[in-house]
Amino acid sequence: MQDRKFICPCYRHKQDIAESGHCICHLFVSSDYRPPVIESPPIREEGSPWPRIVVYGAYWCSDTIRTRRFLNCHRVPYTLVDVDQDQEAAERVREWNQGYVSTPTLDIEGRIVREPSNEELEKILGIHTRQDTP
Repeated sequence: MQDRKFICPCYRHKQDIAESGHCICHLFVSSDYRPPVIESPPIREEGSPWPRIVVYGAYWCSDTIRTRRFLNCHRVPYTLVDVDQDQEAAERVREWNQGYVSTPTLDIEGRIVREPSNEELEKILGIHTRQDTP
């Protein structure tokens, strides 16, 4: 247990565990923690109206999880590349982000988008969500 602080000296472990059941590096978890389950990306079919999208992300990244859920919810096909497992991909992301491995980074047919919000994705992809007005 003492060695963990040398691996990840994050000062927010207690706060993160209280809020989400785990710290960002997943070295510290609550006893009842279950990692989020996200369905696989929709299959890209021939003649798809959607652009080709590659999501460079990490399984532990909350923004990657949010982005994947958004794309899945709207049935937008994409390819997921885990930058923790693919060092060439991580290097590519570093080149696009001035030396940082920002996750998620999306390649939308050559357009690089860093850590997009759901609203940005709606605009880029032309997705119109119904918003009730009072």
